[in-house]
Amino acid sequence: MKQWSTFKQIMQAMGKRCPAYLLGIFFMSTGWAAFSVMTSILLKNVVDAAQAAEVNKIPLIIVGNILGGIVILLIYRAGAIVYNVEAKRAHGTICKKVFHHEVRLPYEYYEKHHSGEFISKLSYDLEKTGSIYGSRLRRTVAPILQVTVYLIPMMILSPQITLCLIGVNLIMLLINGLLIGPIRKVSGELSRTNSKMTEKMSNLLQGMEQARMYRAGVQTVDEFVSENETYVKQNDKKIIYTAVLESCSNGFDLLCALAFLMLGIYFVQSGQTTLGSLTAIYSLYGTFSFQFLQLGRYLPELIGCLVNARNIFEFLEEKEEPENWYPDRVTDDGMNKVKPETPMLKLDEIEFYYREDKPLLKDFSMVVEKGESVAITGPSGCGKTTVSKLLLSLYPLLGGEWFLGGSSCYDLSNNEIRKQIAYVPQEPYLFNESVRENIRIGKPDATDAEIENAAKLAYAHDFIMQLENGYDTNVGERGNNLSGGQKQRIAIARAILKDAPVILLDEATSALDNESERLVNEALKQMKDKKTVVMIAHRPSTIALADKICAVE
Repeated sequence: MKQWSTFKQIMQAMGKRCPAYLLGIFFMSTGWAAFSVMTSILLKNVVDAAQAAEVNKIPLIIVGNILGGIVILLIYRAGAIVYNVEAKRAHGTICKKVFHHEVRLPYEYYEKHHSGEFISKLSYDLEKTGSIYGSRLRRTVAPILQVTVYLIPMMILSPQITLCLIGVNLIMLLINGLLIGPIRKVSGELSRTNSKMTEKMSNLLQGMEQARMYRAGVQTVDEFVSENETYVKQNDKKIIYTAVLESCSNGFDLLCALAFLMLGIYFVQSGQTTLGSLTAIYSLYGTFSFQFLQLGRYLPELIGCLVNARNIFEFLEEKEEPENWYPDRVTDDGMNKVKPETPMLKLDEIEFYYREDKPLLKDFSMVVEKGESVAITGPSGCGKTTVSKLLLSLYPLLGGEWFLGGSSCYDLSNNEIRKQIAYVPQEPYLFNESVRENIRIGKPDATDAEIENAAKLAYAHDFIMQLENGYDTNVGERGNNLSGGQKQRIAIARAILKDAPVILLDEATSALDNESERLVNEALKQMKDKKTVVMIAHRPSTIALADKICAVE
């Protein structure tokens, strides 16, 4: 039942293009089968004409069949083109939906799921889902359509022989059907094991230094090897099931050939069919039997891919982050009603917790005036970083209210809030691009002059110019070609370039050496009085930059 539900979702994902896709499969499959039928009819007519000594009819028979064959091949080619175009379009559509959905999930989802799980879905499960459009469905449907096309002339030519052949093939189809369950099960196991392998590999690549220095790293390697061995064993099972299918198909193909020869000789001798009809049936029998048995082979493979597709659709059913966390509490049109005399930020007795039995923030209040710098301090785990997540609207409030420029968080969309805030985390993420492009993230349409000016304000210009290619130097994966202080200053330059009225820094200097901290603090001084700055900090030198301190107990 789950497979049928998943199959309907696969078809519905194509939208209005689904009928064209299915018609493409229909004309492609029936066109190729009809061409084989034309060849068989040609053989029958030629043999019958030769037996009746009507040789003069043979040229007309050949010309007629050639013309009919050309028409049928054109139909087949048209169907093949439509099918291939729509299959690729459908795969692209499902990929687009997955990628689009991935970046719109709530922040909470990313905190609870490993990146390896995403990679597995985007590689293994998505590739298997795409193969349903590309080949699996066609290979399952085509045998049904082609067997039907072959069956009509075969029943007309000799129903006795045809019924006997169908009986033998049905036995084989039944045996193939018994393997659907095991193949479906092993396909699900392969998907889950692949996800675990990807997770272990991701951990190793991101923590290579720790993996080499500590025993836990060796254990992670051992765990990956163990999962890999499990994957090999599961894949071996699938190979064995597939081999059994192949062996049974070949064995029954031989039995059907022997049965056909014996039955054919008997029916011709008894006068129940002609040699021409027998020749035509024999020419069709090979492809008929092959396609009949392919149904039993490809149906289990389709079922296996539907298991992977189920994983994709379950992922797509995850709730996306809403435009506004509080749709039932919106009272006005947000930023359009900002009052100049109001504070830039005001938190009024806000409450939040990750677990109901473990309160984190309760009745927390804070006021930050325009152009003011405030340092939020407190012991580890008291909720300082959670305050930043609430200000970035990554989580909804569970109580209280906060205001941005005089507008309530209840009246602002998440995008409106984030446009007003530039964020610098403790460990800024740099993309595997040039320094210039990493700064440009703050303002995609920024000119080179604007980028360099932001870098100068962030005390980053001098070290950038000393790099091999200056602003065009690639920073490496996660900015690994730069020091911690250099990455932090690029992140500050990115925030300056965004030119948002509020700059939020979360422990921006906590992991830096003294010299790097000094330079970052110089950059922070450049923003004082020009921007409203909220610093989550514990270092005295950073706290000293603030106009006032807000302690979280």
